[in-house]
Amino acid sequence: MKKDLKTITLQQHHTVKDALKSLEVSGIRAVFVVDETGILLGMITDGDIRRALMKQGSIALPVSRIMQRHPITARMGTPPSRLLEVMRKKNILQIPLLDEKKRLVDVALLSELKSIPLASPDISEKDRATIAEVLGTPFLSIGPKVEEFEKKLAAYAGTRYAIAVNSGTSGLHLCVRALDIKDGDEVITTPFSFIASANCILFERAKPVFVDIDPRTLCMDPARIEKAITKKTKAILPVHIFGHPCDMDAIRKIAKARNLSIIEDACESLGSEYKGKRTGVFGDAAVFAFYPNKQITTSEGGMVVTDNERIAKLCRSMRNQGRDEGDSWLSHSRLGYNYRMSELPAALGVSQMERIDEMLEKRDKVASLYNRTLASISDISIPFIAPLVKMSWFVYVIKLNPEKFSRNDRDALIKKLQSHGIGCRDYFPPIHLEPFYQKMFGYKQGDFPITERVASRTIALPFHNNLSSSEVAYICKTLAYLLKP
Repeated sequence: MKKDLKTITLQQHHTVKDALKSLEVSGIRAVFVVDETGILLGMITDGDIRRALMKQGSIALPVSRIMQRHPITARMGTPPSRLLEVMRKKNILQIPLLDEKKRLVDVALLSELKSIPLASPDISEKDRATIAEVLGTPFLSIGPKVEEFEKKLAAYAGTRYAIAVNSGTSGLHLCVRALDIKDGDEVITTPFSFIASANCILFERAKPVFVDIDPRTLCMDPARIEKAITKKTKAILPVHIFGHPCDMDAIRKIAKARNLSIIEDACESLGSEYKGKRTGVFGDAAVFAFYPNKQITTSEGGMVVTDNERIAKLCRSMRNQGRDEGDSWLSHSRLGYNYRMSELPAALGVSQMERIDEMLEKRDKVASLYNRTLASISDISIPFIAPLVKMSWFVYVIKLNPEKFSRNDRDALIKKLQSHGIGCRDYFPPIHLEPFYQKMFGYKQGDFPITERVASRTIALPFHNNLSSSEVAYICKTLAYLLKP
């Protein structure tokens, strides 16, 4: 977007006060000093002004006293990729663009150029061809690709049955219904997760009962489950957060002793292992999800997996408007939903599953590179991986030192990283502090202190299969620079 030069340019006789006004009006973190003909003489950043005021203490200083006389510039028409490369290498936020007479014409901003996205799907030519192939058949819904995807996923997970659905959320809801969890029942789960893991319980008017998390794994702390169990407790819904498996031995022991069902939210953990077994096999049922930022994607979609034939049949029926096998199209044996996965996303899932090992290896290499590079940066913690766990990376989340950084500091750091072209965000806000959870259940700040402390210091950095080593280096270098006092 071309800038209004009137708001971002000054002449040499203008003062620091004028520069401050320009910064406020333009929203750009720099102003540019030009002569009467528009030729660029220098540049002043907000940092230049801050340092000048600390040293001189006067806003009446002429801008010529503090401006950078030889800023990095580029010719108008320079490819954005080249501008982006220079900005990342030099760690700068803007480059003035000049014409052949060195007159200021525009300003390239890092925040407006192609940034490093938080996530990006890994789509191959074969993936595209597989989808195109389906478009040439009579089957766009309820066809052979759904069944093929289900068989591949079940074989990979190690379960007898797999039921494809249109989202992980839909899959969790079906599991709740299949286990006859209803109004008045309680399900123990975690407040540190994507909200669907708790909402699926509310869909049936049951109550999610939260227990706090382990500060290292960020998963539900099994030691806190017993105190949360009441006569109304029907199930436990552990979440393998960010791809890290929960302590399933401890959770299964409690569930068996108390005759409770287990629904594994494995939406973020396809391929993760706990004591040599892949997630998805530890409960009565489990759900994987295939949103574009997941280990594999179907664009939108999910999969229920189980060894229980009754649960599998119920989920198949309920995902398809309540039809049982043998029912006609207008016959419905029970209440159901349109939670079906269509043929196009299923075809993509089939193709992606054929290279899942390759994709998980790519993700592991990116995570390892982050771990090595960030290990030397003080005041952050890299992800913890428990013994006997094999991590299938969903996202890469760091934690800031809680002794030095507040939630406001974290939020400000996220904005600064984004202004440097780095896609990042907080992962995850506590579910119990979402406004409608507070209104429904009376939750308040302080109810789950570990979750709240962790959630206020986490930052998800860009993470996907094809993130390059140079991009990781730039992200880490920028993070280290912005963390300097």
